[in-house]
Amino acid sequence: MSPSSNTHTIACGSCKIPAQCVANPKANDEVTCPRCNRRDRFDNVMASVKKHVVHITQKKLNESMRRAASGSRIIQFKAQPLGNPSFRWVALGL
Repeated sequence: MSPSSNTHTIACGSCKIPAQCVANPKANDEVTCPRCNRRDRFDNVMASVKKHVVHITQKKLNESMRRAASGSRIIQFKAQPLGNPSFRWVALGL
């Protein structure tokens, strides 16, 4: 079985506008938001995007588990609220 790959657009966390960067960026290459001019190094952008993806995945998993346990008399699902933190850079289309 081959691993699946999904591609998502990296965007500014404030504007939700796709970021601009060189093709095949290296860690030190600059990423820029064309609307608000937010700038950061590619490695910092990817760290922010990773945190965003983990947060969205946790929210979706919590909701899925809550729905699965909602009609059960045996299973009870409790999760800490995740809140809505802000991220400098996000992945669109999650």
